[in-house]
Amino acid sequence: MNRARGFTLLEVLVAFLILSLSMSVLMRIVSQSLNALSAAERHQVAVQLAESKLAEVLVGLDESSRGKQQGRLDQRFRWQSEVEPYEFENQEPGERYSVTPWLVRVSVSWGKRPGERVSLSTIRLLRPRP
Repeated sequence: MNRARGFTLLEVLVAFLILSLSMSVLMRIVSQSLNALSAAERHQVAVQLAESKLAEVLVGLDESSRGKQQGRLDQRFRWQSEVEPYEFENQEPGERYSVTPWLVRVSVSWGKRPGERVSLSTIRLLRPRP
């Protein structure tokens, strides 16, 4: 008498349980990877927009550019620029220099959290107008 050999119902249920837990973990990893990829893409776009905006501010920079400005680049990104005179640590007070240093900051943000902001800054030397 030959008896058919196979898996018991309990063995099949345990195999399905292990498979479903494994799939759940894999799906969570894929979801987190897609979220990280999306965040990296937004950060990279913000860096490029900040570089572009900084170049735009520097092209039009003169002594009347002092102060803050802000605006929107599109639905997701906002920008803010700040231009102010800068003093080096070893700059002599009252000394008249042939150029004046200006600090230029540009920030681009796309959310409310602190990590959702890119800031760039530079110092530009300008000759005072006679």
